[in-house]
Amino acid sequence: EVLWTVKQVATYLGVNTGTIYQWISEKRHLDPTKIVRFSNRVRIPRSEVERLAGIVRGQLEASA
Repeated sequence: EVLWTVKQVATYLGVNTGTIYQWISEKRHLDPTKIVRFSNRVRIPRSEVERLAGIVRGQLEASA
């Protein structure tokens, strides 16, 4: 499966990279078992990005 960088995920979702790191550290929205870490790098599987996109878009629509 394709792994995305935090920057790629943030750009795709239209949020700041700090937000993605915060969600990871708080175990919010992202499934911590699917996050790939090596050295000081974090990668997120595309399937998890797509799932997260549905959550984020749903929240944006609800607040509009």
